[in-house]
Amino acid sequence: MGPPAPRRPHGPPRVHLAGLGFCCLLLLLSSSISGAGALRLLELRVPPHTVARLPVQLECRFDMEGETLYSVKWYKDGHEFYRFVPTDTPKQFNFQVHGVHVLMNNSTETLVVLRNVTLATSGRFRCEVSAEGPSFQTVSDHGDMTVVALPKDGPQISGGRGRYQVDDVVRVNCTSKYSHPAAQLVWYING
Repeated sequence: MGPPAPRRPHGPPRVHLAGLGFCCLLLLLSSSISGAGALRLLELRVPPHTVARLPVQLECRFDMEGETLYSVKWYKDGHEFYRFVPTDTPKQFNFQVHGVHVLMNNSTETLVVLRNVTLATSGRFRCEVSAEGPSFQTVSDHGDMTVVALPKDGPQISGGRGRYQVDDVVRVNCTSKYSHPAAQLVWYING
């Protein structure tokens, strides 16, 4: 009769930690490699408010992370109005969108300058950046802008007298010139 057979311990099987560590290392390396070259949108600048008849700058900063830029497109309310494609001649394209007038000489792949904005320029502006193949990655972000029209002059008060007695009724009118949104007028006594 030979020696007794070794007993197997009861419970779950043992895992070799060296093998588990190697698997975790492979998983970590593969996830970091696949993240390399990921196109990133760094900053979008769309002013939330601006004054009518002034120029406005829209900025879209991005990091290609080793990718090659295919195009940058700008949209207002879902309609494309500006495109920059570095491999095309010309590199810049302008599309007709109501209320949007691009200063082409001042605009680049990261900056779009709008001239003479009007109330019709108000809306949602989106920047979309795309990389060339083989990844064809696309990132985008948006911002909302409202154009305000300030009154040309201050409010006009009419109908008042120079002096009043206690218990006199005061009837005056305060009128503001056109503005959008409408001006809010507030009365102050001795203030």
